[in-house]
Amino acid sequence: MGAFREAAEQEPTVEGVAQRLERALAREGLRRRALDAFEGFTTAVLAEVPRGAAELRLVNRGHTEPLLLERDGRLHVLTPGEHALPLGMGELGAWPDRAEIIDFPPGATLLLYTDGLSEARDARGRFYDPVARLSGRVFPHPRALLTTITEEVLPRCPGPGHDRRDGRGGWRDRYGRRDRSSGTRDAA
Repeated sequence: MGAFREAAEQEPTVEGVAQRLERALAREGLRRRALDAFEGFTTAVLAEVPRGAAELRLVNRGHTEPLLLERDGRLHVLTPGEHALPLGMGELGAWPDRAEIIDFPPGATLLLYTDGLSEARDARGRFYDPVARLSGRVFPHPRALLTTITEEVLPRCPGPGHDRRDGRGGWRDRYGRRDRSSGTRDAA
């Protein structure tokens, strides 16, 4: 995060920020080679909304594709014209980072999300599909969009702090066993 803040402050373009982050990860990879040789990369979407312009400038380095939701319910998947490897994998190949310029109409919302959203599963093992779930829906404010996503995804994420009712008025512990302790949830 510190490398991003420094790059964003010093580089005038999102392309420059991406290139600086690539170099920072390469340096860090050399320093930590023995520790995480297989995890020394990160996916990223770098987005810029130029002041006074009705456009977005995006650089996607292997991240999930952002969604652009228009105020009338139309949804656009912002698929990059040219796919790029995640940051930190520059030694596998070089290509110029080119920002894609996308119309950003008034009232539109840009949704950037991680694969944690699209990989959330329901009780039947079905993935949450943000394109299918959000397409055609109107959200008067970005907060309404985030509230909707939270309400739809949170039940798919059992774990500490989430309800695990067993359907018979009791609770299940983190292993799915019925919690018999005075009707309260376990602290796990």
